[in-house]
Amino acid sequence: MGQALYRKYRSKKLDDIVGQKPIVTALANALKNGQISHAYLFTGPRGVGKTSIARILAHEINNIPYINDEMPIDIIEIDAASNRRIDEIRDLRDKVRIAPVSAKFKVYIIDEVHMLTREAFNALLKTLEEPPAHVIFILATTEAHKLPETIISRTQRYNFKLASPEEVINHLRKIATQEKITIDDASLEMIATHSGGSMRDALSLLDQIRHSASNIDVSLVRQNFGLPPADLILKLLDAIKSREYRLIVSQLQQARDDSTSATLIAEQLIQKIREAMMAQKPFLPLKNSVELVQSLLEVETSNRPDVQLEIVLISAQQNLSENKKSIISEAHFQDIEPPLTISAIPKKLKILSTDKTATISQKAEATQIELSAEVWSKALAKIRQSHNTIYGILRMAEPDFDQIKNNLFILKFNFPFHQKRINETRNKQVIISTLASLGVTGYKLSCELSPKDQPAIRPIKNDPPPEQANNPIEQIRNVFGSAEVLE
Repeated sequence: MGQALYRKYRSKKLDDIVGQKPIVTALANALKNGQISHAYLFTGPRGVGKTSIARILAHEINNIPYINDEMPIDIIEIDAASNRRIDEIRDLRDKVRIAPVSAKFKVYIIDEVHMLTREAFNALLKTLEEPPAHVIFILATTEAHKLPETIISRTQRYNFKLASPEEVINHLRKIATQEKITIDDASLEMIATHSGGSMRDALSLLDQIRHSASNIDVSLVRQNFGLPPADLILKLLDAIKSREYRLIVSQLQQARDDSTSATLIAEQLIQKIREAMMAQKPFLPLKNSVELVQSLLEVETSNRPDVQLEIVLISAQQNLSENKKSIISEAHFQDIEPPLTISAIPKKLKILSTDKTATISQKAEATQIELSAEVWSKALAKIRQSHNTIYGILRMAEPDFDQIKNNLFILKFNFPFHQKRINETRNKQVIISTLASLGVTGYKLSCELSPKDQPAIRPIKNDPPPEQANNPIEQIRNVFGSAEVLE
């Protein structure tokens, strides 16, 4: 069975480490001068060499040749994720007092040390405070902020960084030559970019694609990794500037049909926007660019990244748009679910619901307010504060007030996807409750589709209250920060 590239080419000497020159230099000098600490802390992203350097250091301290991944008896690796309880650390504390079998030092490498429980940290702290002279600890973690300060203060800390694209490309090219892999520089650059600076990830990606063809090119890399085409990213950015949100929806739908990851689209959009900003040629005004990047960062953590990405891009587009809307002509509409009745919010509510309808009723009468464009704008502002995803879809809907006299309030949508989401009873209920809280009662709510031969609906731009208008943080939080994801 073949060996994975990241294991086959794991560094065995400090000189072989790529991308961590300051750390390598400092440790090499410490070894040369015999100034070895009793405890080290290696922090940084995954796949940047923390464990590799820990193993190298453990061998160098003991003057043991580092030949393979089999560790000598006096170099003990512990996965804190699997040995996080106090019992395991107490056992370690008892064993550290035992002298090494054949080496000068007994070296403990504790990986993902942030996973230890609080009690386990306390037990480890006692050992770090007064360690036996023959014991050295090397702690490694990707989340240093989770470590107690008492632990950090008793170690020599080294912060690892992600490798630069040039460092990753040069290393991949060297390994590709040794492995007789025919791959062009553009493909190596794409792998380096996709790895995000993690050398281990870069080698794993090269390993994944090496058997796909005798000659590896960019199109093959994109196909294997599910990366979005470069022109899709540019088209989406152009669609934001053009203010034609139909283009955004259609392009994202095509990406879904092609099984392109929404998370990867968001990552490449971030990269393209940052590159443009660094070159002082931003696609959007600086404020809009920053807000868009901040919102795109949330796509990966959403449980519906495809929906989140669509709302983020359309919201960015509408932030550039003027506060206008198009009036569509009367046409034939579809209705999937029966309309819901908007009733006033009483002191005590009784909510009756079935799979198809939901009605809010009250015993006491309330003053009725006529539903108008101004009132609807206020309702959107309230929905925005607590149901951002619903708000993002509603701002693209066209409210039809022509049937208000018949006690019917119609919302028209260009896309079935949006109509279906808002037409769900629980989402309609959000609208009903919000309108009722404003005193709007007695209307039936219906969500309908606009015919394809009608002009595109222009979403309503709903500006935040004056006290929030000049607060970018509040704007970002209101639009993106607590988005409710529709299931």
